[in-house]
Amino acid sequence: MRTTLDLDPRVLAAARARVRARESRSVGAAVSELALAGLAAQAAGAPSDADGGLVLLPAAEGHVVTDEMVAKARAGG
Repeated sequence: MRTTLDLDPRVLAAARARVRARESRSVGAAVSELALAGLAAQAAGAPSDADGGLVLLPAAEGHVVTDEMVAKARAGG
């Protein structure tokens, strides 16, 4: 289904990381996979942001967040 969405930049980054890990899919498919994983986690009783818990996104193979990347993001760049 085709639609237009305003995505949080972190969600878009996670989706793009999944596309890079598996080049044969679209960003839309990756966003759908992330959303379905979130729904499954919620149904399984995993804490949600509304519960005050830490919400984790599924890991993308080969995507590593370094200390330098965190420092750059915290500095606003």
